[in-house]
Amino acid sequence: MKKQNLGEEWKKVTSEILENKPSLKGVYPDAIIENRELLLLGQVELEGIESENNISFHSEIYKIIMKYYFKQKKCLKI
Repeated sequence: MKKQNLGEEWKKVTSEILENKPSLKGVYPDAIIENRELLLLGQVELEGIESENNISFHSEIYKIIMKYYFKQKKCLKI
């Protein structure tokens, strides 16, 4: 992941957390909880990239997490 894309990646993760809010009716389904946890993991990996601590490792893990997140989101139609 190139350094200049970090700001854009932070915007993407932040908007998913703040704007993509599931309904508060009843208990959250397990799939919703799992997707929110993926976003939190994505934030942790972005922090690892920003701190320049093993950038290639954190970048690869971030890409995998976000790819899976958006695939799940599409399947769940969130």
